[in-house]
Amino acid sequence: MSLLDRFYGNDKAKEALVFYQRDGRFPHGILLEGTEGSGRKTFARLIAAAALCEGETPPCSQCRHCRKILKGIHPDVQTISSEPGKKSFSKEQIERLRADAWVKPNEAPRKVYILCEAQYMTSWAQNALLKLLEEPPAGVLFLLTCDNRSKLLETVQSRVVALSLMEPGETLTAKALLEQTPELGEERAWQAAVQSGGNIGRAKRLLTDEKYAALLERAADLCGKMEKSDWFGILQVLAGFENDREGLLQCLEEIRQLLAKNTKDSFVAKSDRQFRILPLQAGKVLDIIEQGMEYARQNMSMPLLTTWLGAGISSVFEE
Repeated sequence: MSLLDRFYGNDKAKEALVFYQRDGRFPHGILLEGTEGSGRKTFARLIAAAALCEGETPPCSQCRHCRKILKGIHPDVQTISSEPGKKSFSKEQIERLRADAWVKPNEAPRKVYILCEAQYMTSWAQNALLKLLEEPPAGVLFLLTCDNRSKLLETVQSRVVALSLMEPGETLTAKALLEQTPELGEERAWQAAVQSGGNIGRAKRLLTDEKYAALLERAADLCGKMEKSDWFGILQVLAGFENDREGLLQCLEEIRQLLAKNTKDSFVAKSDRQFRILPLQAGKVLDIIEQGMEYARQNMSMPLLTTWLGAGISSVFEE
């Protein structure tokens, strides 16, 4: 059995991977776009395994390359993320990557670099990688993950093949949870699937992180206030984050993920509830949230930030 059978949904992305493997010509750069928890990093590892696999049904999970990649110890597969406390990759990380890419593989026919959360790379970092992406050394594969390709420079986008990963939905999420943790029970698995919006990564986190579960409830509460055009209620929820910058960022991220899906649909589902938020309204709130998250990262005063967010979001639903 191929490891792809254990990756739920996303048939188009899996079909593309099978084609690359059978054809024997992987693109030198692949961009995996999807929301947090949609399996971007997991699928990147599957691509790496398929590219190096020696089995009959790549990625087979049994050959030496697959086993090492799954354990995260393969010397020719590097996962690169921003350093602790930072969003973007450092200049030193980019320079090490550019130098290392020209070093021959240790034991595999090619080398794979997984660059996580590429949307946070600075313009300098993206430009520094352009030459490598355009004319990479022979046998080098770059895998980039991001939540939205539009955050990357157009020059970077033009040099990679983009694959979109979608959340598998509530039914498949519940199935995945039960297969991986049968003791969970159908009721709890389904509840987590619904609360996560059909996102396996988030569902798993909900089941193990009480703080995260509480944060989702606050995000759902804020969506409910939006639906009712409750200006005072919106301010109340946001005021609860005046001493918690990181918590506010996480809450805004959860709402952003919800509304990003809602720009084409008239409803947002969360915590067994549905909120009627029109696509046009969702789009306007998304713009405000994006700007608010940027202000938060720039250390804007928290009381000022929460008031600015509350006034901006409320104005959308008063129009």
